[in-house]
Amino acid sequence: MILRQGPSKVSRLILWHRDSDRFEDGQWLKHKVYPDRCDLSPDGQHFLFFALDGKWPTETKGSYTAISKPPYFTALTLIPQGDTWGGGGRFLDNHHYIIDANTETALFDEAKDIHRVYKGAPGKGCTTGLRLANNTPAPLDPDIRNQLLGRTKPDRDTALDHYETRLGCLYRLTGTGEKLIRDFSDMAFEPIRAPYDTHLSDVQSVNASTWHPLDGETS
Repeated sequence: MILRQGPSKVSRLILWHRDSDRFEDGQWLKHKVYPDRCDLSPDGQHFLFFALDGKWPTETKGSYTAISKPPYFTALTLIPQGDTWGGGGRFLDNHHYIIDANTETALFDEAKDIHRVYKGAPGKGCTTGLRLANNTPAPLDPDIRNQLLGRTKPDRDTALDHYETRLGCLYRLTGTGEKLIRDFSDMAFEPIRAPYDTHLSDVQSVNASTWHPLDGETS
């Protein structure tokens, strides 16, 4: 997954198939996205991101954590935050995620088979304190559970290729130099609607083919 940023508060999601260097250019978002608080599920089917919004869904500034289907930002799940002191998170596996949020209730949640994990005090019926929204113990892999409890550190994959970005270009670094994979610098904002989006804006009525979700702006 590539998060292409520029100008500073405009981002585009691009799905990158690293085995073939094929790209799926996705949706733009006119909010400030925080890359260090984003994550992609292990199977690549869901994207968790944290963004700062100037006016959606209210007229006051706020922030939110959302889950979408890459390469689109259209939210399946949206958890309001309101500030940048928290928010964002990571996937624990293909079906569970954990976030740092001020609120426990999502503004809406339409993600199927994706469940939020809450960290709380251990108690009867849940000795780890890691629970789902229905208060049942989270069915996590033992290694992931131990990582959340601070018992072990996550493994680091040292076999990954090395990449570098400069002036809107993506390079692969090799033992003999570098290879340009793609130049993204000529991209410009365009309103794109996610194929799984079946909703119309509650704020304004706009053409379905050009509606830009989460923001309402079409230019």
